[in-house]
Amino acid sequence: MSDLERGPGRCATHEPSVADRMRLLAMERSFCEETGILEQRVQLTIPVAFVHVTDEKEGAVNSAQRTQQVQVLNDAFAGVQTRFTHDAEDVVAVDHAAWFRMGHGSLRERQCKRAHRPLPAAEGLTIYTAKPRGGLLGWATFPVELEGDPGMDGVVVLHSTLPGGGGAPYDLGMTAVHEVGHWLGLFHTFQDGCRVPGDEVPDTPPHSGPNYGKPADEDQPHNLCRQAASGALCPIHNYMNYVDDAWMTEFTDGQRERVWAQTGMFREALIDRPKAPLALRAAPRVVW
Repeated sequence: MSDLERGPGRCATHEPSVADRMRLLAMERSFCEETGILEQRVQLTIPVAFVHVTDEKEGAVNSAQRTQQVQVLNDAFAGVQTRFTHDAEDVVAVDHAAWFRMGHGSLRERQCKRAHRPLPAAEGLTIYTAKPRGGLLGWATFPVELEGDPGMDGVVVLHSTLPGGGGAPYDLGMTAVHEVGHWLGLFHTFQDGCRVPGDEVPDTPPHSGPNYGKPADEDQPHNLCRQAASGALCPIHNYMNYVDDAWMTEFTDGQRERVWAQTGMFREALIDRPKAPLALRAAPRVVW
């Protein structure tokens, strides 16, 4: 069994404290009430740039893989009314052995991002491919972090998780989908286990921990929390769980609304419809 096949540490995205999350949730609710963003026909358009960090030939990514990855993102986020675009000029290839093995939150990561950012942090998504330390598949920054540390904004993924990258069972491009979900404000479906507030999305049943592999529906009741609705099943096909790429197929309506709200608060430039009457305002400053 390879390091990519199983394991608790697939994603290293920062987990904010419950207190910070509750403050942010209160801000989000107030923002939604004031702007009516959830009642609007919101459309997000997100330019995507790639920075491919390599160690000589290891980690190389070709144009076909980039095209396929953007298509995977578009397919996954179609129901979220989010479209990803990519200009072939927004690609950087850098041969740097130390950066190639960057760790989450490390000086290497900061140096790489400081040196190479094809798109402004508030105006697009930069995906960095490398071979993160510790067997990780990737990580992302949350929208709120753009306020306090814009230099670290973006998504980092293991290069072999891109479509055709050879990192089975995680080589269909779903690692980027998962991490972009964080980048747009979503938590893991198993966030906090059975403790409130969980992932703060009403239509993702709370469950005690991540699911791996390709679990069957009938195998899940033991993993559900007591507060889950009667008849609920674990969200084993949700992009924000830890199942194999081939098992990831859905975001929920609640996750879509969370993405809209978080984008309106912190990444307003990515909203391209409606031009009116949505009256967006600057979100209060929050730093984690």
